[in-house]
Amino acid sequence: MIEQYVSKSISCSCGKTHISRVEKIEIAENVIEHEMIAFLKTKNYKKITVVCDKNTYRVAADRVCKALSENSISFKLHKFHEDNVLPNEYFIGNLVMAMPLDSDLILAVGSGTINDICRYVSAVSGKPFCTVGTAPSMDGYIANGSALIHNNMKLNYVTHAPTAVFLDPLILSRAPGDMIASGVGDLLGKISCLADWRMSAIVNGEWHCSFVSGLVDTAIQKVTACIDKIASEDSNAIADLIEALLISGVCMDIADNSRPASGCEHHMSHFLEMRYLLEGRKPVFHGTKVGINTVIALKAYEYAAKLTPDFDKIKKAPRKPYEKCEKEIRTAFLNASDEILELEKKSGKNNPENLKTRLEATEVSWHQIKSLAEQVEKSVHVYNKCTCTSQ
Repeated sequence: MIEQYVSKSISCSCGKTHISRVEKIEIAENVIEHEMIAFLKTKNYKKITVVCDKNTYRVAADRVCKALSENSISFKLHKFHEDNVLPNEYFIGNLVMAMPLDSDLILAVGSGTINDICRYVSAVSGKPFCTVGTAPSMDGYIANGSALIHNNMKLNYVTHAPTAVFLDPLILSRAPGDMIASGVGDLLGKISCLADWRMSAIVNGEWHCSFVSGLVDTAIQKVTACIDKIASEDSNAIADLIEALLISGVCMDIADNSRPASGCEHHMSHFLEMRYLLEGRKPVFHGTKVGINTVIALKAYEYAAKLTPDFDKIKKAPRKPYEKCEKEIRTAFLNASDEILELEKKSGKNNPENLKTRLEATEVSWHQIKSLAEQVEKSVHVYNKCTCTSQ
């Protein structure tokens, strides 16, 4: 299914022309030795920087290096040796300083963090990058943005999608169970994400595309249909999981933003990641945090489905003073609070006029919002079944 959206231009009823910039996606056994090498030769890449960590070197990068050597393709291996590689200034700078200036391709071997680092370095250096995936742990293989940590704050940076992605189902099926569960959590987070996107279209007038959201929903159905087999690490089911994650990634690419795949569950995930980092705690997989926060998001929609708001009373209610909001932000975000407060001022989403505009739109459209919340409420039992099975 994924092939029909790769390197294509789609004229859509939403008024946009959706363009996928990924040239090739290959999911096959021994993809490193065959499809990857064939693609690199076709593109005539001559000096490649292979990027991995000590775990992904053992899983796949050693095979990548061997295949490149056997085909007389020049490369330099850059392996991060730290136990916890983070997408922050240190590791990005580490790669930039180690990468030869005459490299003509960055080849990322890994999953989320390695890809975010390589995607950003690729964008700022003007060098293309390709990916050899090692785990079905997240949907960012084809994303056109990087989730990076800067000054202790998790931010999304606009970058670009890879030129090509190569995935071996056998390698993916051997990934640790918690990484596979992370992929399921990231994918099921799209249930609340799609609702958030539609909610913003209703309340804020944000652009919304039924075609793109329909594709993401197809990805959700693809995973829920084989959740038992994914839990048993069946390689065919893992291939279905990775294709569903790739569909989500393609949707971000053709929508040209992360909206189809990232909602409030991702914002809460980023908050947890920042707190763990600031407190010196061991990181938790992205999709695991997304899955946990999806529970919170779905509970909020369940609550909204049963509400009958008194808008006159809400309009008269006193607003929380800015000083109290600032104190709560500083308590929650610790050393990252200055950057958060600056972002809040820049966005202006909580100034009185913007709050008033959103409240008025909510009142006018409450029947649509309530209907949306009721639809999401029906999805909760599906989410519960899948998360219980994938644990």
